[in-house]
Amino acid sequence: MNFELAFAPVRRFDTALDVLAEQAIALGFDAVDYGYVPAARTANGMWISPPVVGRHLPRGWDRLWHRYSTHDPYYHACYRRNLALDWREVRQAAWLSDIQRQCVAYLDDVGFRDAMTVPVHLSGTRFAFVTLSVQRSDYCWDELKLHRAGNALLLAHTFQHWVSEHAPEKLSRRPLARFSAREVECLRWAAASKTAPETALIIGRSVETVRRHLKKAMSKLDAGTLAGAVARAGACGLIEFSS
Repeated sequence: MNFELAFAPVRRFDTALDVLAEQAIALGFDAVDYGYVPAARTANGMWISPPVVGRHLPRGWDRLWHRYSTHDPYYHACYRRNLALDWREVRQAAWLSDIQRQCVAYLDDVGFRDAMTVPVHLSGTRFAFVTLSVQRSDYCWDELKLHRAGNALLLAHTFQHWVSEHAPEKLSRRPLARFSAREVECLRWAAASKTAPETALIIGRSVETVRRHLKKAMSKLDAGTLAGAVARAGACGLIEFSS
């Protein structure tokens, strides 16, 4: 299938999502979703939850998703590979934690029957994925996987190439709010697990000054905790984490 031809006339991101969904349906799937993060994990190993957009997803699927997004085992598993991940490989995995099992059960309950997620590793720490899912009951997953996994891989990478070429703002590494150089510097040291006193010694400022910078950064990032601020700063590209 010539996916590049399908995306060639597209100029808007929303339209590209529509085309992505149309092509996925033509392959035999029911819905698609797309996520992107400048970095998938913080320096201390915490997963950064990607914003997800999609087409034809189960109604209300994301109502309680905030409880599980950073624990999503499908996201974690696909990040460690290059080829499409069959969700069935994960559902009964021995390594699932209790919260990850709850995440799997939640997605099952809201209507995701089967799915495959294609990871797209970009330059640096940047990471994206496309998930193609099925909600109806009249299908043979093994047949769909056997005959369409290769096309799903190609479709996902073609879509990501379109995003990189025509909607680079979707891959922005900077948030909309303005941050001072000191605020960014303090966030970077916090991401490296440095305490406020340790950061104060490193940058040659008082502990009170460091805490003030961090408090302002937390407010701008709309985060209630420093850990949350660090995670959001990484998600929007304000700071970078080591791989």
